Amino acid sequence: MVHRVMEKDVCIAGGGPAGLILGMLLAKAGVDVVVLESHDNFDREYRGEVLQPRFLQLLEQVNLRKYIESFPSSKLRQGVLYYRDKRLGGFSFDNISEEIPYALWMPQPILLQALYDKAKSLPSFELMFCAAVKELLHEGERITGAVAETPEGTLEVRARVTVGADGRFSAVSRLGGFEMEYDHLAGDLVWFTVPKPADWGDELRMKITDGYSYIILPKYPNCLQVGVAVPLGEWKAIRQHGIEPFRQELLAAHPAFREFAEALTDFKPFVLLQVKDFYVKQWAKDGCLLIGDAAHCASPVGAVGVSLSVTTAVIAADVIYDALQDGDVSADRLGRVQALRDSEIRSVHKMQARAARVFFTSAPFMRTLAPVFISLVTRTRLLAAVQRRVLSLSGKVPIHERFTFQD
Repeated sequence: MVHRVMEKDVCIAGGGPAGLILGMLLAKAGVDVVVLESHDNFDREYRGEVLQPRFLQLLEQVNLRKYIESFPSSKLRQGVLYYRDKRLGGFSFDNISEEIPYALWMPQPILLQALYDKAKSLPSFELMFCAAVKELLHEGERITGAVAETPEGTLEVRARVTVGADGRFSAVSRLGGFEMEYDHLAGDLVWFTVPKPADWGDELRMKITDGYSYIILPKYPNCLQVGVAVPLGEWKAIRQHGIEPFRQELLAAHPAFREFAEALTDFKPFVLLQVKDFYVKQWAKDGCLLIGDAAHCASPVGAVGVSLSVTTAVIAADVIYDALQDGDVSADRLGRVQALRDSEIRSVHKMQARAARVFFTSAPFMRTLAPVFISLVTRTRLLAAVQRRVLSLSGKVPIHERFTFQD
């Protein structure tokens, strides 16, 4: 086994949307970047496949929207809310963003490969698969790089700035001793996929039944991705009771689930995703910065996590570039990213928490009130105002032309 050493301006742990976009933008500006990805490919399932208008607005600003939308995807143009089989109300993406009146459903492997294909054409960009960060390098209190395990041996990356873009279970956050300010867990989304009925259209649906709440999303190319909102602690009990009661719940919930439910013999087809949000107290240390889910994990409620993470990545590119130019990579300087993102992230987390209390409740009283509350909200301008605030940008994010791609 060999021990390799490389020197870079920036070392990014994590090859998800935030890490790749940050690396790509910095490399576009001539910064020498390496992205370390622990997996051996971009395969992702049930993770970050809804790209909200704000994500596409950011791509538009760096002239990549047309490029990304050229890859296989589908568009979500409206949403409908149901209680049992009664339609309570709905919303249209027309009221969220006039310039981009839809959300994009793109499987994350397709998105990440598209970003990588664009980034790897830049001479100062490098990505390494199967490179899991195991240690951070230090000079005194300053973090000066990372050590990763690879199939060929140990890789030591000495970097002026080390970025943790490695998700909710961030190795950089753990190894760097970053402290959590808050950490909330609302319950679990239990995901499965079924064929999409021919008459479904391009709408997402949220449905409250007497048993559980559901989110049902058209999944490219011809499926529905279904999330069952299971209150905190109940999934273990569901499994202990065996598959039959849960199978009956799905059979009663929606006709589109029937074929899937009738074939169930165990819980293997389900994928569990914790509905949690957290916020790291300080995102920066000398020579090191956390972004995306490593810094401010959003819950799946509203499917806004990727969009928030990428917004942070775009802002981080500008902050890191200027910090490198000025030779100041202190915690105070890198901490400007958090100062610029703090208010919005906290606000979104609070709105997600309120929605989760309605969607994940198991209390009969709350389940009776939830349809009434939802019906009232959808008939006012409040829902559209909240959606515009969360799902779209209120204005352009300042992005220097050094980060803009040419046609």
